[in-house]
Amino acid sequence: MIANYFIIDDILLKQLEKLDANSLYKKIDYMLDNDDLYPCCDIDTIWNGLYFLISSKEEPVYDKSVFEDYAKSAFIFGDINFSTEEYIAYIKKDEIEKILNEIEKININNLSFEPKAFDEAKIFPNNWLKEDKELLKEELFMAFDELKEFFNMAKEENKNILITIM
Repeated sequence: MIANYFIIDDILLKQLEKLDANSLYKKIDYMLDNDDLYPCCDIDTIWNGLYFLISSKEEPVYDKSVFEDYAKSAFIFGDINFSTEEYIAYIKKDEIEKILNEIEKININNLSFEPKAFDEAKIFPNNWLKEDKELLKEELFMAFDELKEFFNMAKEENKNILITIM
């Protein structure tokens, strides 16, 4: 399962909200094939590991009463889910800055990466003990920086973010 993030305008978001699941999948496939038209950030299979690293949680938190936990979840998984079998969600543009404010507080270099904890928690993609620890750590940190930069781009353009994990 690969995580992709797209910057989309309000018009496209409204169009996507009206589509049935099959049409939505087709549109997302089109977007993936045309990333020159739809800015995309692909963090591949590292999404679940990145979430575990920044939150120490196995499952997303969608309760906004603890905004720090919610922001970490929304950063990886989005805010509003489409009703589909595949994971497709989005974050409206007015939430992005609030989420980024929390994410900016995270000093990724101070986080501890212990592959055994990832393996014990059964964090996808279940290769934490089979791969080189330093290489995985570097990949996690790079994905964090890329995604944070991508969110900043969406904020600057005053656009929404579409998230697919398929």
